Amino acid sequence: MLIDLSTELSFALGPHLVRPSAREIAAGAQRITLEPRVMQVLVALAQQRGETVSRDRLIARCWGGAVVGEDSVQRCIGRLRKVADTIGGFEIETLSRIGYRLHANPSSPPDAAEARQSTPLLAVLPFDNLSEDPGLSYLADGVAEDILQTIARTSTITAIGRTSSFQFRGAAKVVATIGETLGATHILDGSVRRAGPRVRVSAHLMEVSDQTMLWSDRFDGTMDDLFSLQDLVAVAVVGALRGTFHNPRHVRPVDAQATDVAMRIRDLLNTPTFLRDHGGRELVARLEASITPQSAEAWALVATAQAAARWTADESDEARLRQQAQAAIDRALAIDPWCGEAHKARYLLAPPAGHFVETEARLLEACRAVPRNGEVQWALFQFRMTVGRIREAATHAEAAYRVDPLRAPNVTACGVVLDATGATGLALRLMDDAVARWPDDPTVLALATWAAATAGDLPRANRLLVHHRPERYTEAALASTDRALFMADSYRRSTTEVLERTRDRVLQDVQSGLPRFSLVAHWANMGGDLDTIFAAIPSAVLAPLGAMSGRLGLLDGLAHLFLPVNARLRQSPRFVEFCRALGLIEYWEASGHWPDCATEVAPYYDFIEETRRTLV
Repeated sequence: MLIDLSTELSFALGPHLVRPSAREIAAGAQRITLEPRVMQVLVALAQQRGETVSRDRLIARCWGGAVVGEDSVQRCIGRLRKVADTIGGFEIETLSRIGYRLHANPSSPPDAAEARQSTPLLAVLPFDNLSEDPGLSYLADGVAEDILQTIARTSTITAIGRTSSFQFRGAAKVVATIGETLGATHILDGSVRRAGPRVRVSAHLMEVSDQTMLWSDRFDGTMDDLFSLQDLVAVAVVGALRGTFHNPRHVRPVDAQATDVAMRIRDLLNTPTFLRDHGGRELVARLEASITPQSAEAWALVATAQAAARWTADESDEARLRQQAQAAIDRALAIDPWCGEAHKARYLLAPPAGHFVETEARLLEACRAVPRNGEVQWALFQFRMTVGRIREAATHAEAAYRVDPLRAPNVTACGVVLDATGATGLALRLMDDAVARWPDDPTVLALATWAAATAGDLPRANRLLVHHRPERYTEAALASTDRALFMADSYRRSTTEVLERTRDRVLQDVQSGLPRFSLVAHWANMGGDLDTIFAAIPSAVLAPLGAMSGRLGLLDGLAHLFLPVNARLRQSPRFVEFCRALGLIEYWEASGHWPDCATEVAPYYDFIEETRRTLV
């Protein structure tokens, strides 16, 4: 229903009073008048305070569902953020491509400078090559990459990840679209032009809300010294950013050659086929030989590649890759203890099961060092899901998504936690967007299909698999999508035959020593006898998984034991024995952080008392 300002009651917003019918905010003696549409947006957000309001819902409540331009909502949000900068007391958070969330702060408002320091989210775009020389495209991307690395080393400004911001090139560089898609408040863009032996690099910083140019400059150099020119631009841009946002940090020099190596490895890692592409792994090994001594980021990316390659390696190769990855991690952290990529690689290398307390300590240390790093936030999301702390996992998934919203693992992570916390409609829409953007990624397809099936949207689940049936997927990927299709069919036909087929598939997995927790939970959801289910999976099978859990994807990982959709599995006290065999109870006791399900199972048994009984 369209918001009628004349009938809306006044309400408190932090220390302020909002009077919708007068279209004003009373901040002490100050009165701020808002345009009608801007006030409608504020009212719509305030009515769902602390919850995410989708862009579609804002359009329905404030524009009556009319077709509006992409920048209409963004303009209203930008106006409200300027008010927040001026008077403090509230802030508006963007969850890209999902919606917005209003947070009110009842304490004394910060001054405008302090407010501005906490709010910027910078998108560094790939610079344009304005020359006829296609070889300068390397320099154009390299300048932007160097700027990102220098920002990470020399400031506390939050910058959107390269995976997302580098998708906007050429004609796609529309400020309103970038602001809406990435949630960016500021954009840094530029160009590279060559005239004979001379090269000119131009750069400019723009505020998204009103498209104001805040800073611009140009830098001249020669083709003989491109790396030095690249470094000069990066350092100057970060200096300008520090002057704009007032938040310096320790300074480290950039290394253009290291940036080149890091860019090449990161591109390989972002390829869905990397894990089965031996040529890609060989290229990583060749690039490793060209890493300069002070390149923490490049060493960390090598470690990430080697840690990920373990997942599909045979036993002899796995030991070698583990050793090489650990050596690369040690080198990266010796150079830069703040390197978020190195901390993420260390998490990937050491599976959490059986080492939960140590893993959490490492990740929290990394988060303290680089709190705005999307890689570390994503790792924390995975860890929290694994130990059953779903609500906390949601905050980390959203944090990773905010700084890199066009990176496939961040998008699917956000979809998973939205679904797990009850926002199923938003989750399915986000998963649909992910499949459209990454049609060749089997993990995205499997997670999207599974989400649709568990939500009861069987036409969507079957449509996904029919339209994206993949001859190009690996056998392991096909197995994941087959399980998703199997579950979708099972939800539609809950029969004795389906129950027996589920049981048979679980028992086959048990015999192979690698039970799939998605199918175990599905067996319970289909009505399987819980005592029979737990008896079918002895501790002798579960315990060794502590050394293998890092090689399991989210779809078949420990997180399935704790998802809301699988609540029936947790209704038996034998679930606690199951968790003990996996090493989870020792973690809960040592940390004092119990899983969300500890209160959920209260009608059936005392979860904490039962866990302590198993330790006696």
